[in-house]
Amino acid sequence: MSISEAQRFDMQIGLRQQLGDDVANSLMEHLPPSGWSDVARTRDIEFIEKRLGMIEKRLNVCITVGLACGLALVALQVQIMLSISHL
Repeated sequence: MSISEAQRFDMQIGLRQQLGDDVANSLMEHLPPSGWSDVARTRDIEFIEKRLGMIEKRLNVCITVGLACGLALVALQVQIMLSISHL
């Protein structure tokens, strides 16, 4: 449940009256600015890490395949150049 800025302000005033300015300000600083619904949970982070791991593996495969194809083309060109030079 998200609260409005007016509600946050009212809460801070109430906390100041009950606990004093320093304690109230410290408590308010530890609350997320837009509500707990915007805070990532552990499972959210684990999901993202898993997806990033999958993306990293796919990227590594693409880079490896690209390098292998590039090296194969260079080897083919060298072969062609050597064949031409023997003519």
